[in-house]
Amino acid sequence: MQKFLAGLISSFLFAAEASGQTGGGEWKVLSDMPTPRQELATAVLNGKIYTLGGYDADVRATKTVEVYNPATNSWTTAADLLTGNQHNAAAVAAGKLYSFGGLARSTAVYDPVTNTWAAVATMNVAHSNTAAVGVINDLIYVAGGTPDGTAVEVFDPATNIWTMRAPMKVGRNHCAGGVINGKFYVAAGRGSTGAATALEVYDPQTNNWTTLASMPTPRSGVAAGVVNGELYVFGGEVGGVHPEVEVYNPGTNSWRRVQDMVVPRHGIWASVIGNKIYIPGGGVAENFLPTARNDAFVVTSPATFANIATRLKVGTGDNALIGGFIVAGAGPKRIILRAIGPSVPLNGTLSNPTLELYNQAGQLIAANDNWQEAANKQEITDSSLAPKHTLEAAILRTVTPGSYTAVVRGADNSTGIALVEVYDLEAGSDSRLANISTRGFVETLENVLIGGVIFDGQLPRRVLVRAIGPSLGRSDSLADPTLELRDANGGLRAANDNWRSRQETEINATTIPPAHDAESALVETLEPAAYTAIVRGVNDGTGIAVVEAYALD
Repeated sequence: MQKFLAGLISSFLFAAEASGQTGGGEWKVLSDMPTPRQELATAVLNGKIYTLGGYDADVRATKTVEVYNPATNSWTTAADLLTGNQHNAAAVAAGKLYSFGGLARSTAVYDPVTNTWAAVATMNVAHSNTAAVGVINDLIYVAGGTPDGTAVEVFDPATNIWTMRAPMKVGRNHCAGGVINGKFYVAAGRGSTGAATALEVYDPQTNNWTTLASMPTPRSGVAAGVVNGELYVFGGEVGGVHPEVEVYNPGTNSWRRVQDMVVPRHGIWASVIGNKIYIPGGGVAENFLPTARNDAFVVTSPATFANIATRLKVGTGDNALIGGFIVAGAGPKRIILRAIGPSVPLNGTLSNPTLELYNQAGQLIAANDNWQEAANKQEITDSSLAPKHTLEAAILRTVTPGSYTAVVRGADNSTGIALVEVYDLEAGSDSRLANISTRGFVETLENVLIGGVIFDGQLPRRVLVRAIGPSLGRSDSLADPTLELRDANGGLRAANDNWRSRQETEINATTIPPAHDAESALVETLEPAAYTAIVRGVNDGTGIAVVEAYALD
């Protein structure tokens, strides 16, 4: 069993990152952008970073669009913008990439399937010289820029209409923005008194702006990104090019400084994927000197579920392999689910698994049999998590906060050993996997219920793990489940049979103890790494059981 567990853990494709970070994060140097540019815009579409326009080395406004793939640390080109642009803006809303602002009031939308741009509605105001941008509920908010530094408007992709909103209190351009808990924050800039340190927040529910704590270091031409509900502001210029990275916390209405940029830059734009903030290009000297440099700031984050993988013998009917997970937080979450059978290194595997995804209302929202037949198979490939076998299934989707269920069955009612897996593709974002669970029929020997979890991040996290049987209220439930928690090498970390016999007070304090005394639970503080939870029946008992993991802090 020990050798088998080590093999199971080694089959996971994500590894927790141990970065040794202090003070908020660390910088990683990435592959250079092909074309040096500053005063450009960037946005994330399908897990890739699109860099749009900007000044090139000859001080020309470019049409250039280059695309960075974090999975391969490599660049490709995409179709040029319709016209050359600089000090422009970009955003992704409703799954589409938009380019706007800069040299004109025009707006264009990009289709990655056809690699083409098309003009859409024109803005009411030009928003030149770099406005701040935020996306809330698939609406694009734009604030500041010239000629009117206080102008704010919103674009609705569904209606193709731009609408003016309440103006900012401080007029400015060369500013940057971010969205936290449904509110639009705008920081820094130039153009009026106090602009270089100004921070304001817009509430779309009330159409009002509120002034917040001033940024410590005056600057403009900055970049901004949001991770873990905090606003990170990078670089800029005022009396030289700035290296400072300052972080705003809405809960305390205060700023703190973290690691400086490795190379100070201005005329930059930030894009966030998970807990990584990507900043390609920018000017390395005041006014003008573009660079191709591409860095990412990796934010120190508490450990979060990066992956859940559960192995079980899949039967028919109610004895399918059922995985549940909860997305908690304020924004959407990009995930990939996989149903693995033929590539599991065991005898008796499920030869052709199918995969279904249901929302909390029990509605089927996605399904797949054979991942290469998926409409977004290229996106699955680009995630570096494509199944190894063509008969295995995968679903890559962006989901909103809520509860979800993944069901693995065998095509044509076939049976066999399979894995159901859920991967968080954006660990460190405002939303997270807060609870994961798997239900199935527990047998004996290697056909017990084996759940693997991987924690991503840098800081430890308290976790509750439960093995549930009798309280399921089924005649075929596992009468007396036991629980083991093992490390990445298969070593036993903790075990329990009957939760009141160990850590009863601590488990009760979580407010979610098991409902039956014969069920099992463990509370552990876990470092970012891979772990395995094993559920068996006492005296080789068999039946339906659930293994669950909850992030407590």
